Amino acid sequence: MKALYHKKSLTDKLKETFSEIFTNETEPTRKHLTNLMMSVIALNGFQSVKYNYEHFIQDVSEFKLKSYYYTLNESKLDIDDWLLTMVHTAVSLIPDCLKEQPVIFSMDDTMAEKTGEHFEYCSVLFDHAAHNGSSYLNGHCFVSLMISVPVMENGKTRYLSVPVGYRMWTKEESKLKIAAELIKLAMKAIGTEKKVLLCCDSWYPKAEITQLPEEFENLDIICNVRSDTVLYELPPERTGKKGRPRIRGERISLNDFTLQEVKEMGMCAGAKTVMTNLFKKRPVTAIVTESKSGSRRLFLCTASSESLHFDTNCSGVGKAVHYAETDISFLPLTIYALRWHIETAYYEQKKFWSLGDYMLRSKDGIECLLNLLTILYSMMSLLPFLDSYFSFLSGKSSQQSRFLLSYQIQQDLFFAAFVQRLKHTKNTLVSVVSSTICFAAS
Repeated sequence: MKALYHKKSLTDKLKETFSEIFTNETEPTRKHLTNLMMSVIALNGFQSVKYNYEHFIQDVSEFKLKSYYYTLNESKLDIDDWLLTMVHTAVSLIPDCLKEQPVIFSMDDTMAEKTGEHFEYCSVLFDHAAHNGSSYLNGHCFVSLMISVPVMENGKTRYLSVPVGYRMWTKEESKLKIAAELIKLAMKAIGTEKKVLLCCDSWYPKAEITQLPEEFENLDIICNVRSDTVLYELPPERTGKKGRPRIRGERISLNDFTLQEVKEMGMCAGAKTVMTNLFKKRPVTAIVTESKSGSRRLFLCTASSESLHFDTNCSGVGKAVHYAETDISFLPLTIYALRWHIETAYYEQKKFWSLGDYMLRSKDGIECLLNLLTILYSMMSLLPFLDSYFSFLSGKSSQQSRFLLSYQIQQDLFFAAFVQRLKHTKNTLVSVVSSTICFAAS
């Protein structure tokens, strides 16, 4: 039964949509990748290439199992092009009425614990979350990028967040360099007209990352930084006297910020325009938050709050909207709340989408499989906005969408098998009748 679907079926529409992501790949490769994605939906999960092949793919494809391993490991797939396609697809969803709203990038990294010594670049890594009870684990570390774009849903602005790419950290180059390359690649798809904000935690605002706003005029950074980061007042007015003018003012501390209460958040916050060594000669907005327990956090934004055209009434930022409502200078904190979506995506992908359960051993194979699963995870959220045909998935989580589509594919599979049996029965009857007529005639 090689023909899984009938014309104009949901399965047909899915395969057509997925195939468009891999337009630069060869036709056999596109079919392999599309079949792998369809198998994950049909089986409502991914266990291994062999399992998905034996329980689904071999019934709908003439290709052998080895060809799927070859596609992932040896065919040199262009995963950079996949990222460009996903970013372009996400940005294309922005309606004209929201063109002034910024696109949000979220950058972070996650780890996948592995056992055994046969996985390429597998090593002992420090895990600050100590998920396995220890501060160290044996496995891989992946740097990832998420994009959040404004869309209209039920008459209200919503920021739709989807991961667009993963890269393995091999220790041959820094995570900062990998992250910067991912962002540069994504900026290539966005262009120069759209305003972009990059949100990241305190590990990333240094070296290659802090240089990005100088390279891209439409890119600014909102980041959490260490609370002991050195801050300076703005440089004083030039006096006209001989000598080099000062490039920064006096050094200040977090105690120099005037805090005001943000009642709904149970926090206090204060903002000030400062200079810092992280961004050289560029003035930045520094925001200090203080919890009821007295702990303080420091955030930096390379853009002024007044220049950020952001709809604070959009869904997705949660209670953080109260920062902007209290004081417009706290708007970067409201936007920064969107960064949490990347943590939610990590949890869902590991829990329900087998992000860390891969059995491939090579770096190229692992990266290809993880990015393929990530594309599928993201497409579950993008489908209802891409085509009204999938409008029944609107408002559903990626897991719910996969379940609904899995049920439909199973129905198509049953229908195809039923039709196949009918054809076989018809052909058998025709053959028997023809033989009987020939025998009687003789």
